[in-house]
Amino acid sequence: MSIKEIFIKQTDNKNLNSSALCAKDISAYLKNDVKIICFDVIDSTNNEAKRNAGAMRSPTLFVANEQTAGRGRLGRQFYSPNDTGLYMSLYLDIESEYSDIVCMTSAAAVCVTDALVELCDVDPKIKWVNDIYLNDKKICGILCEGVNSSDKNKLSGIIIGIGINISTTDFPKELLQIAGAVGTNLDRNKLCALICDNIIQMQKSIKDRNFIDKYKERSMVLGNEITYIENGQAKTATAIDIDIDGGLVIKTGEETKTLCSGEISVRLNK
Repeated sequence: MSIKEIFIKQTDNKNLNSSALCAKDISAYLKNDVKIICFDVIDSTNNEAKRNAGAMRSPTLFVANEQTAGRGRLGRQFYSPNDTGLYMSLYLDIESEYSDIVCMTSAAAVCVTDALVELCDVDPKIKWVNDIYLNDKKICGILCEGVNSSDKNKLSGIIIGIGINISTTDFPKELLQIAGAVGTNLDRNKLCALICDNIIQMQKSIKDRNFIDKYKERSMVLGNEITYIENGQAKTATAIDIDIDGGLVIKTGEETKTLCSGEISVRLNK
């Protein structure tokens, strides 16, 4: 099935209710020109974006009501039940460096939190580098992936994958203590469109790094003790800053260093 056929099928689906994710409804809220491909169920919106990357020459949004194999960072699964979340991947046809992935992930986190603040009047926090928290529970994960180009040192595009728990309450046992949801009556189509518009607008001035100050303001990490893995060993440090490229500046004793990738856990000072 071609991309065009998928778009038509999903847009014309008469069984979609008013609260369901729908390409036509998302498009009505968008301010930018974005091609939309909407699925009831898919393995992963990021996977679908990667499968079609060679055919896209403009911003393209892949969105699903349910994912059967949603992916997070480090190969983890992202729980994606039907009807209660927003699972989306925005493909941007922009040439960039591999190092831009961390920067774009940080920028996307600001775009998501901006949308949540505007539509839901909540106070979301960002856990470096790619998670959004609300009331100390994770409500969103972001996975940015590059699309390789013929130049081994460049990317031909970036896929920004975002999964948000909107009204999910029935989590698997292993997620009960760490996962949460926005927990408000929210139009998922409107939120999806606003996040897309925010990202496209942010990308136009990404080199100015104007988003970094807001990223810092919403950080749940800065000033707290974190644990990270280095050479297979767990180490502790204090998170003291976010650098201009989205790297996490940490301090142990008199030594400072910058983490550009990896996973951390944080102990909050309350």
